[in-house]
Amino acid sequence: MNTSAIDQRIADLPVAVDRTEDAVILEVDLAGTGAQIWNHLTDPELLATWSPLVPERPLTGVGPVLARTTPEEDPVAADVLATAGDHALTHRWGDDLLEWLIDEARLTLLLRLAEPAHAPAHLAGWQVCLAVLDARLEGLDQERIVGRDALAHGWEALRDRYAAELGLPVGPEAG
Repeated sequence: MNTSAIDQRIADLPVAVDRTEDAVILEVDLAGTGAQIWNHLTDPELLATWSPLVPERPLTGVGPVLARTTPEEDPVAADVLATAGDHALTHRWGDDLLEWLIDEARLTLLLRLAEPAHAPAHLAGWQVCLAVLDARLEGLDQERIVGRDALAHGWEALRDRYAAELGLPVGPEAG
């Protein structure tokens, strides 16, 4: 998939966001089935194709897990706190808590962030990653875009849009 095509997919991904007192919520309709989305959300090999979080084991059972963005990085806790069948997953990512819910092809992500002011940056990053997932679920050969690589794909504009939409400060630069 060429750069302009993925950039367009990122910009056009049908994402809805909301804010509660202690979390931000992102909802998106993706290509593929609920089972395919679940596999891409829990299988380390599939997560390594689209997600910034690559765990050392599948995220299908409750218990401790370490994860990295790249093999060279220090691991962070990604402990699985709860699962429900093949449609709900709650896990840590360092000090943050991520709750995923799959309803057919709709994926909802609830983020409880240790630093709520970073919500626009996190939402922008997840939109980039979820657009990659959407392309992969559609059968396209799209490379993973994480960390500073997201800057070349509209991450800053997304971060700024989410900050304005949610009434939050712009927050940190890409990491």
